[in-house]
Amino acid sequence: MVGYRSPTPLIRVRILVPVQNTIMSSLIDFLKGSYNEFRHKVEWPKWSDLQSSTIVVTIATVILALFTFGVDELFSKAISNIIGMLINMFN
Repeated sequence: MVGYRSPTPLIRVRILVPVQNTIMSSLIDFLKGSYNEFRHKVEWPKWSDLQSSTIVVTIATVILALFTFGVDELFSKAISNIIGMLINMFN
């Protein structure tokens, strides 16, 4: 009677467990360091600074939107005029 042997695994579990622990501990160290830096080392802006920045961004966005709308309307009318001239030319 011939016995059946299972193939040997390519990577043993003994090797993976320390690697997983190292990855997990380095991830935890990274998260702790990030939290510490955000909490104690970052200088967050004051409320008045945030309000003034928000107003500047809002005004700039409205100006850019109006400019984009104007250019779009200008090109739309120019292209429709050119197409109209070409249609009248060949009729």
